[in-house]
Amino acid sequence: MGKTKYTEYLNLDSINLKAFNGLISNIQLLNADSEKKVIMITSAGSSEGRSTTTSYLSLLLAKSGKKTIIVDCDLKKPNIHNMFDLTNDKGLVNYLSGDELFEKVVKTTKIKNLSILTSGTVTLNYAELFVSSRFNEFIISLKKDYDYIIIDTPPITIGADAEVLSRYTDGCVLVVKSGKTERKSAHKAKEILQKVHANIIGVFLNETD
Repeated sequence: MGKTKYTEYLNLDSINLKAFNGLISNIQLLNADSEKKVIMITSAGSSEGRSTTTSYLSLLLAKSGKKTIIVDCDLKKPNIHNMFDLTNDKGLVNYLSGDELFEKVVKTTKIKNLSILTSGTVTLNYAELFVSSRFNEFIISLKKDYDYIIIDTPPITIGADAEVLSRYTDGCVLVVKSGKTERKSAHKAKEILQKVHANIIGVFLNETD
C-alpha cells in the first residue's frame, strides 16, 4: 500500500464497516473494566495490513467520541507516519530515550480525539526500551489521559518485540491477509500469543470480499 494521507480516511465507504464494528464491539466488551485500554495490533508476517487496520480502527474509535492515541512500536519497519502523512524525525524512541518531552513528540490531527505517536529515530539498542521501567510508566500515564491506546507492532513471528509488547496490552488483534497469510504462519502466530498469555480479542481478516 502506498502513502495515504489521513484525510482520505474521512471517507469510510471503502472499508467493511461491519467488520470494524464487530472488532470495536469486542474492544468495548473488554473495556467493561475501564482500566483495560491498551490494544495491540499484530500479524504473522509483514505487509498483511497491520498499519491499515490500526489506522481505521483508531479513526472509528475517535469518531465515536473516544480519546484515542496510536503508538507506532514497529521500530523495524514503521509505517504509521506514512499512513497519516506525518514526519518521523521525533517520536516514541526519542521520548523513551529521554531526549524529548512527550508534548514535543506527540502529534495531534485534524480528526477530533485522535493523536499519534510515530516511532521516531531508531537506535541500535531500541529493543531495551520496551523492557524498561520508563516504557511501563509511559503506558500507565497514557491510560490516565486516553480512552484507548492502539499499538502497532512488528509481526509476531519476526523477533521478540511484539511478544514483549504484549505484556503491556489488555487485548490483541491478529491481522490475517486473505490470499497471503499461510495457515501455518497464522497458527504459529496464535501459538506465540497464547504462549505469552496475550488476550486475543479478535482475528481480523484483511482484504477479502
